[in-house]
Amino acid sequence: MKRITKILAVCMLVVMVAMTFASCGIFSLNFEKVEARLEKKGYEVFTRERDGRQDLVAWGDDENFINASTFATNDEAKEYYSDLKNDWEDLSEEYKEKGLKVTYGKSGKTLYFGTVDAVKTALGFPSSLFVFSIYISLRCFYFLKTKR
Repeated sequence: MKRITKILAVCMLVVMVAMTFASCGIFSLNFEKVEARLEKKGYEVFTRERDGRQDLVAWGDDENFINASTFATNDEAKEYYSDLKNDWEDLSEEYKEKGLKVTYGKSGKTLYFGTVDAVKTALGFPSSLFVFSIYISLRCFYFLKTKR
């Protein structure tokens, strides 16, 4: 039984590592997919393209929102990201006063900020399956450590 548990724990670890490596690549938002995903969840979505930059703004009924931009060059995205990073303290305080949890991020040429729920919806984060697999793996390792 102990051998089967060890094998199961190692298998879970391999699956978690594979999922992590497969999901940590630089992504560029496909605004058509994001737009469809957000509209399906009841968000109003506005997209535009100008000067080589794609913008997406979406807002929901309950004050959830996301603003995402894909820039023409990585240098331009870095510049906007550093500006957002410098101004983030003031921006986040403004939203915290309203009771909203906000976040921001950059991956490749894509920069986004918004409420946590809207960002999760837009980026299509998997449901609790990944979190559950981490929890099970940690429980297996804890079990192995305590049974020695």
